[in-house]
Amino acid sequence: MPHLTAEKVADYLPLAGKMPEITGRIISVTHKIPYKISRSTTNVSSVVTEHRAPEEDISSAPVSKLARRRHHRARTLSTQFRAADWTIVQNRGQGALNAGIQSLQEDYDTLLIGWTGPIEGEVTEGDKLKIEGLLKEQAHIVPIFLDSEARGHYEGYCKEVLWPLFHYLVWTNDSNGMAEKQYWKDYVSVNSQFAQVVAQHYRPGDVIFINDYHLLLVPEMLRALIPEAPIGLFFHVTFPSSEIFRCLSTRQEILQGILGANLVGFQTYAYARHFIGSCTRVLGCESTQTGVNVNGHIVSVGTFPIGIDANRIQQFRTEPAVKPKMTAIRDMYPDKKIIIGRDKLDSTKGVVQKLHAFEKFLHDYPEWRNKVVLIEVTTPTFGDNFKLESKVSELVGHINSLYGSLEFTPVHHYYQDIDRDEYYALLSVGDVGLITSLRDGMNTTSLEFVICQQEQHAPLILSEFTGTAGSLSAALIVNPFDYKGVAKAINEALTMSPEDKASRYDQLHQYVIDHSAAYWARAFVKQLVESVEKFALQSHSTPSLNRDTFIQSYKKANRRLMFFDYDGTLTPIVSVPGDARPSEEMLAYLQKLCDDPQNNVWVISGRDQACLEQWLGGIQNLGLSAEHGCFIKSANASEWTNLLDTIDMSWKKDVTEIFDYYTERTEGSLVEHKKSSITWHYRMADEEYGEFQAKECQNHLESSVVSKMPVEILVGKKNLEVRPMMINKGEVVKRILNNTPEVDFIVCAGDDKTDEDMFRTLTSVYFSRYQQELESNKKLTWSDINSSLYSITVGPKLKKSMANWQVDQPSDIIDLLRQMSQS
Repeated sequence: MPHLTAEKVADYLPLAGKMPEITGRIISVTHKIPYKISRSTTNVSSVVTEHRAPEEDISSAPVSKLARRRHHRARTLSTQFRAADWTIVQNRGQGALNAGIQSLQEDYDTLLIGWTGPIEGEVTEGDKLKIEGLLKEQAHIVPIFLDSEARGHYEGYCKEVLWPLFHYLVWTNDSNGMAEKQYWKDYVSVNSQFAQVVAQHYRPGDVIFINDYHLLLVPEMLRALIPEAPIGLFFHVTFPSSEIFRCLSTRQEILQGILGANLVGFQTYAYARHFIGSCTRVLGCESTQTGVNVNGHIVSVGTFPIGIDANRIQQFRTEPAVKPKMTAIRDMYPDKKIIIGRDKLDSTKGVVQKLHAFEKFLHDYPEWRNKVVLIEVTTPTFGDNFKLESKVSELVGHINSLYGSLEFTPVHHYYQDIDRDEYYALLSVGDVGLITSLRDGMNTTSLEFVICQQEQHAPLILSEFTGTAGSLSAALIVNPFDYKGVAKAINEALTMSPEDKASRYDQLHQYVIDHSAAYWARAFVKQLVESVEKFALQSHSTPSLNRDTFIQSYKKANRRLMFFDYDGTLTPIVSVPGDARPSEEMLAYLQKLCDDPQNNVWVISGRDQACLEQWLGGIQNLGLSAEHGCFIKSANASEWTNLLDTIDMSWKKDVTEIFDYYTERTEGSLVEHKKSSITWHYRMADEEYGEFQAKECQNHLESSVVSKMPVEILVGKKNLEVRPMMINKGEVVKRILNNTPEVDFIVCAGDDKTDEDMFRTLTSVYFSRYQQELESNKKLTWSDINSSLYSITVGPKLKKSMANWQVDQPSDIIDLLRQMSQS
């Protein structure tokens, strides 16, 4: 065994500092492709980028004259495909997502899979073949044609169930649940169709990049169809706290579907923590510093704030038709400060709160009356928003009647779609940008506002409940429910000095330029590839140990190193921990192994020092480690070495209080205090209630202790243990390996998650050695290197583990001790 150094230990993660190449394609999966498909009036085949000349009479019309030209584009810049009977035109929506996916084409081969969207008229099988061929040839797109289930999937389950829940809108309408059940069936069916199509087009080496909440079951379905596929899922919406998410009747199915991915990405750290908390409380998963432990393997969870295509926005805002509209808007409001608002009209965008705050501003700062106008453009969105529309109109009328006059109207509200030129003219002409969303996954309007303000440097007022608030720290961050606070921010923005505006703007602009949609897509794909590579060294189904081969390897070895867990490995798990005394035969076999000078034997246990001394202290030449590696005692040493001297243990007080709280409320539970850790046992409690309380306790610990202190939670067999993060059995194994060179046979046996640290360390050491030797011997295989490593997990055959072999129960380990001692 080569001598270990800190640098070599750091290299155990094989991707440290490296960006691996993708040998296949990136398969991006979205709910809907960014094109609209319709029947063509001509049979000419072509690919064009359409530029429609502006109409002279309305090219410079301000927003107030837009109603009569709704949905009409004065100057369109969009790609069109025409072939046979079909025309395919690029859509305007989902700009950030589509820009990010398209940017991947610069460096990788890509394939996009998504629903076609509704197509008017009957579509025959022949039509489908024509459309598939056209999209595949011209845009590397595989379309999915959905039937009647599409409505129940999108308008039903996505929009009526998931979207409100993710935005903290718990359902208030009375229902017998029949519609929701049908929606769920449609959701499952559509997700299954997506998974089938992706699996059909998947080739080894491809990377699968799934987007948003419409396809949350696809990762698990794909994992069943193509188990080794690299799968990433990105959430473009918010993710609620576990208290809200638990209201969902299909919560377990949704989480299990998501956890089929290797990497789950979110817009903000808060959303990611909410997701991990839901996995803990709903599924009882163990959280880690990088994600969620699911049946022995880690699903990585990361934060990847999406950006925009700044160059494309710059192109749009500088088109010839934009400047005349800016002038027209300014001419309508001469000598007035203009506050710009642009939102979809739904209850999460905070339009009502914005109007209340503007009214409060005019009330508290009378000097601004007749000097400031609010231009609010709201776009119709999915669903019945008649009540909200009426409420907004009522508020607009109220403010205008209270603070307006015949000559002046303080609020101008336009409830309509607007053309792209008007949109960028609005963002460019504003003196203040005002966004008061109550819940918003990201809000790219704020990013586009920054790009459009390169000349004026207008301040941006941004709700703290948008995903961008955590990134745009130079904006004026507000709570939209605090009308007085928003009013104060408006006044601050209007009175801000040019120097302060420029300073804040430079920070905002630099962030938007650096963190583009392309940056987001590449960051996610890079992390996904790295997660997949690490996944290869994670838990897997382990084959049963071949005892004959094991004993032959033992006999051939000249220098052997052995690590054994105690509870569940050398002795069976018992209800009362104090009853797990060692058997006489086990003690005799251990002593005989320790008497062999070729053997170096260790027992690495979670038990405390006194217990190990009492039960195993009589064995000569046996090394001991207590409390999961916190204390170590070499063979025949007289004193224990304390590895906790430099570790901060102040966390114990908070953990004790939490454990005591749950002990008082869970009959049959108890708290075990060790020098390095604290364990809450609930083996004697009611099984179902004990599991429920354990999930609640785990979530409590993660939110109040783990997130603030360098500790981790171990979810054991009917127990929760909290310990310092850098103290574990794997660290002890590293220490012993460093002091035991030239070993040619290693056996390591354990049964629970604490022992996975030992298995992971040994696998990483051997993998690092394999990578080093592979440079000089290209024919070397992984099995050639790890043939002398026997990491053995104790448990059922289907158990997933980092170990490379499996036995059923502790008696099998005792029998191995017997065979080795008699060899």
